Amino acid sequence: MPPTPTDPLSRLVALGSTRTGRALGWALGGALTLLLCALVVRQARVAVARMPAYRLGPEAVAFVDLPSHVDDRMAGALRDGLAALWPAEPARRPCTFDPALDRRLRELLAAHPMIREILDVDVRFPAEVRVRATVRTPLACFQARWSDERRSGAPTYVPLPVDNDGVVLEPDTYAPFLKLHRAVTVTGVEARCPGVGRRWTDTKEQVAEGLAAARVANRLNEELIGLAAPKVEAVDVAGFPATPRSRMKGEVVLMLSDGRTVQWGRTERDLTGVTREDPYDVKRDRLLDLLATRPVTDRRPLDVRFPAGLRDVGLRSDG
Repeated sequence: MPPTPTDPLSRLVALGSTRTGRALGWALGGALTLLLCALVVRQARVAVARMPAYRLGPEAVAFVDLPSHVDDRMAGALRDGLAALWPAEPARRPCTFDPALDRRLRELLAAHPMIREILDVDVRFPAEVRVRATVRTPLACFQARWSDERRSGAPTYVPLPVDNDGVVLEPDTYAPFLKLHRAVTVTGVEARCPGVGRRWTDTKEQVAEGLAAARVANRLNEELIGLAAPKVEAVDVAGFPATPRSRMKGEVVLMLSDGRTVQWGRTERDLTGVTREDPYDVKRDRLLDLLATRPVTDRRPLDVRFPAGLRDVGLRSDG
């Protein structure tokens, strides 16, 4: 029986000559190799991240699968708008090898005033990004005061396209779109426009009611098509919100293409504190009856807010 080594080095050599020692040696070598490779890869990533070729600028982004209603001007504005969102310094721009690249790109793109939703981001090596997104389109065109108008002189009212979420869109960008897809005009809003790309809210909620009224107008235009009925071209929310005593003057007024007006009342967007406001279907049927029985030469407002009996005697049925 060989003598047992007493010093540590001899014991280590003796262990290495055994099957267990050799397995431990291979495991240690493998671990050291993996550690070395990790350090090399890490240093390589750092070096590559500094290379301009792998930094993604706004020119690397391409919008794909855009719907047919997005015309050339809108597509161009989508691309041009990226420059204002991207970091100016190349070192701060997203890198192809960034592990959080998808999240960072989505955050940058979500700030675009024309983008409503990011559907997909596809990064292609070495420096290409393909984006599928939902583009904002006008729901209505508001005649309202512009935010940067001068205080001196009379206020200037300009047509401002506003989307379904209340975000103000750039008028020139959407001008060709509005020629092909006529949006309902909304008048009577007192609040000044906050600026392009911003969500428009006001304390009287006239903007929100105007958007709801535009949806009512679009629905009427779709449901009355083919009945030779005039189209709703504009809505007026100057009387909104009204007190119970002043509601007879009209809160939401629809303007028809034949020059007549419709006293609609208030939309179903928010009926808090309002009693006996009839729903859309009831008002639509009353409008159909009035259009069928009253001649175009009769310029009295078409009042659909309450039944014919009450309408004829000029009474209001909300308690």
